[in-house]
Amino acid sequence: MTMNKTTSFLISAASCVILFSGCDRLGNGVVQEIDFPTHTPQLAVTLISRSSTDTLVARAHTSAGILDTTGSRKLKNALFTLSQEDGISFTWGGENDWTNGIGHILTDVNLESGLWTLRCEEDNFETATATQLVPPQIDSAGSYAYAMSTSFDLQEISEYGEAPEIKYYVERRWSLDLSLPDRLIERDFFIMKTRQPNSGEQENEEEEVIWDNSTYLDPEIEDDSRVQYNRLADGFLIEDVSGVNSLSSVRFIVNQYLSGPDLELLLETPAFIELAALSPELASYYQSLDMIANPSGGGLFTEPLLAYSNMSSGYGCFGLYTSCLLELTGE
Repeated sequence: MTMNKTTSFLISAASCVILFSGCDRLGNGVVQEIDFPTHTPQLAVTLISRSSTDTLVARAHTSAGILDTTGSRKLKNALFTLSQEDGISFTWGGENDWTNGIGHILTDVNLESGLWTLRCEEDNFETATATQLVPPQIDSAGSYAYAMSTSFDLQEISEYGEAPEIKYYVERRWSLDLSLPDRLIERDFFIMKTRQPNSGEQENEEEEVIWDNSTYLDPEIEDDSRVQYNRLADGFLIEDVSGVNSLSSVRFIVNQYLSGPDLELLLETPAFIELAALSPELASYYQSLDMIANPSGGGLFTEPLLAYSNMSSGYGCFGLYTSCLLELTGE
């Protein structure tokens, strides 16, 4: 018995020495130097546009490594060329087309249906190119049409202030049941977002007497796997997740809040929703950036998330979309 107790004590003492020795090393920390690979700057190009637009904005920067203290630089001398397969071509860029804080601007553009190629050139970098097929024009009629039914669920009116300066607050709500085009071979992606005032739908004199006009959009079904909010697009990204007809009956709730002194004008003011059809490349770009901004977890040493790029060299996205406006009234 005595020998067993002594042996047990020695083993326990040895275990404590090992334990405290290990804790001491953990407490002091372990320094491991990691060499970051050398980064060679490349073009980072972005051009995202509707096929029909009055202003086309392209941006070119240099890419920068994690240890680069100067960061990315804007390339004001970059030259852009958009060419279509049938020979139509637009070229712009350089200092003359540079607008500080925005990018290189080309006005009065209409990109016809078909395949377009973007080319970005800068003297100090390898030329970057990308191609995009213009998505079908989304609309309420035609070969790529949506179907929508709406119900006007709620209208509440309240007064505040004192006569003769009575003001009104109006709250309205609609339920939307939307069926979107869903092709057999191609994957279809859409963005639904609200369009706030000052977008050309209201006259200036109306804006002066509407003090608040706010519209909010939310899915009716919170866990609808087809619908995901995307911060970069500032709207809900909708995609087909299974076979044909998977985009039927996508439901949303629209809430509009209005205030001002003219009740009749408030009740006549519609709510606007923009519906856009995205190219698959543009959808992938939005999804990847949203995952980077909102990671869903993972180990400390997992591989980093990379932004999607469809440029031939370097980084960035050339993406196209079509869109239409949905108008909701209180009738």
